[in-house]
Amino acid sequence: MKDMVQFGLQIRQLRKMNHLTLRELGERSGVSYSFINSIENNRFNPSRETVIALADALNRADKDELLLLAGFAPTDEESLDTPSGPGVSDIDDPEVSLFFKDFQSAPKERRDEMLRFWHFIKEQQINRTPDSEQ
Repeated sequence: MKDMVQFGLQIRQLRKMNHLTLRELGERSGVSYSFINSIENNRFNPSRETVIALADALNRADKDELLLLAGFAPTDEESLDTPSGPGVSDIDDPEVSLFFKDFQSAPKERRDEMLRFWHFIKEQQINRTPDSEQ
């Protein structure tokens, strides 16, 4: 769920926890300090790449949590969002769309549990023989 105010507050809090100035975080992340200031003050929305760069530069940052706050899907290799795939709003099935929205707004522990279950289902499907029942 996109929450840019909370995202900006989280970036500021993480920056201060890491004892970094805006300029120091800018140097570590490759993002200009003025843009980081604008993010912290909710004036601009960052791209996915910017969120990842900031998360990588900040110790104790939960990259997936920051991505979700900024409105992006988690970074798992088998992520729910693919660069060329549809967004949640593009899904025609209301139940599937609701699932993705619930996933995005769920706490990290719940998302982890949902991903474990998804991986279990995929593994069961892979290991299923062609003539077995579904």
